[in-house]
Amino acid sequence: MRNTSSAELAPASKSNAPLATAECPDASVIVYSPFKPWFKFDYGPEGGDCWSAAICTLGQADAARNQQFAATALVMGLLPIFFRDIAWPEKRVVLVSRPLPALAEVLVRALGLEPVVNGNVAGWSDEDVQRWLDWVSSSAITAASVRTQSKKQLVVAVSSAALLISYAALALVEIYSKRSALGCVYPVIALTWFLIAVAPAALHVLFEGYRRRKAKDGVNVTRASAVQGADQAWPVQFGWAVYYIIGTLVYTSIMAITPLELFVWVVVTAVVTGTSKMLGLYICLMLRNPVQV
Repeated sequence: MRNTSSAELAPASKSNAPLATAECPDASVIVYSPFKPWFKFDYGPEGGDCWSAAICTLGQADAARNQQFAATALVMGLLPIFFRDIAWPEKRVVLVSRPLPALAEVLVRALGLEPVVNGNVAGWSDEDVQRWLDWVSSSAITAASVRTQSKKQLVVAVSSAALLISYAALALVEIYSKRSALGCVYPVIALTWFLIAVAPAALHVLFEGYRRRKAKDGVNVTRASAVQGADQAWPVQFGWAVYYIIGTLVYTSIMAITPLELFVWVVVTAVVTGTSKMLGLYICLMLRNPVQV
């Protein structure tokens, strides 16, 4: 039997090994390269992909830079929970004159708001209710949308356009961040997370409708919570919990985020959640204006 030399085995072992440092772009080029997508780099004769960008970036970064990457990943993981569920909780409850149509309620809850039927907010004082009515009728944000039906439709159209623009910005930011552990095979996974909110929202509306049918006069008689699903049955709570866990995983998986990219992610995520809530609010005002009970 012929002896096989180590030199003859070298090519085969190389094909199974991680990307060699010699095939990576220079560390000074790739380690700190905000918003430069993986397909802009040269990985030598074998080419490269987004996995190559991640391997080259993390493999060639020094200890200090890797510590920075870990810190920014931690902050990224907090963004979906903070902006969607924690920030401005008192502004998430919207009074409506009567229950929204099922599809509209699913959309409003998916956008991050909690519609509550006016006059059936047990536990709220008259002062609380009056404060919300004054906010809806006189706030600079909503005053223009409560006067005529045409103005309501106009602000819904404008806020819908703003939301679509913010979605496009989120997709661009994610693609050009280029180093996502989950997004290598699907580059708009963060945007998809916002869109699949309709799944837990539909489950929420299903159980809410069942509870309304069982309640006296067909309305919800419990105090509303700004935390989505907090006052619902366990399947609803479980659905929203899974949704937020997925969001945290998605945002944390975006690897090697530089401080500049982190700042842009924070701004864009805030804009997406803000425009989502504004669209949900205008839908509620157009369909079930609480000042016109």
